[in-house]
Amino acid sequence: MIKNIFKKNSKYSLLTIVIMIILIGYTVSLIYPLLWGFITSFKGTLDYISNPIGLPQKLAFENYMTAYQYFYLTVENGANTEYIYIEEMIMNSLLYSVGGAFFATFTAAITAYATARFKYAFSKVVYWIVIVTMILPIVGNLPSEIQVTKALGLYDSIFGLFVLKANFLGLYYLVFYAMFKAIPKDYEDAAKIDGASNFQIFFRIMLPMAKKIFFTIMLIQFITFWNDYQTPLLYLPTKPTLAVGLFNYSTSTINAISSTPVKLAGALMVFIPIFIVFIFTQKRLMGGMQMGGLKE
Repeated sequence: MIKNIFKKNSKYSLLTIVIMIILIGYTVSLIYPLLWGFITSFKGTLDYISNPIGLPQKLAFENYMTAYQYFYLTVENGANTEYIYIEEMIMNSLLYSVGGAFFATFTAAITAYATARFKYAFSKVVYWIVIVTMILPIVGNLPSEIQVTKALGLYDSIFGLFVLKANFLGLYYLVFYAMFKAIPKDYEDAAKIDGASNFQIFFRIMLPMAKKIFFTIMLIQFITFWNDYQTPLLYLPTKPTLAVGLFNYSTSTINAISSTPVKLAGALMVFIPIFIVFIFTQKRLMGGMQMGGLKE
């Protein structure tokens, strides 16, 4: 039987088994730190020092209470010092993640539609701009970008971040481009016969056809923005998000949260919401995008 497994024409070849072992090892390497962090977050300080790997001797739920109590930031707002607590950080994170994800996805969708369905020379220029910017790294523009946002009154504004994120550069433009390019022209011609304008064709025909791709990309963008701490750290100095709060929390020197279990409790408080989103949307994340397909 063992010999049959390794036969060339067998369902499970040697290469398949090796790949399965590698993938299983990789999966374990991802799950183990998460499981260890969850278990450790319920340990007391002495319990963790004496037994850093095993199960907790007594569940220390107070770690989460301590983490919640000290999960705050102090920000300078003019001459005043303000305390930003976790509730406000959660609200800032939701506004930034949902709004930024929507504007980023919608901008990519409408630009891809315009360049895919209207065969102008500028459409090709836009397409190749996206390709070139994906190949060539853009570095050194951060100081000038901050100066421009300050000059336009977009600095330290969540709406300003919406404007910054509303761009079409990147992979998702290509996904929408392939989708709109593959839609038969018959839909468009039939709508024009009925007197529909280009905007009506996009919003009432094309966008509904791409709704699954649209919401899948928006969901991926939401997770990306929720975990993003660098952009809010630079552009929202008085409106920190939960990711910025976690960054400050993890580097805090306050004695009450200096222990590893308490720090892990705070990290899991931030992780749990996005984990719940993933659990309920994993099917859409794993298989929601079908490039160039109209299949429901």
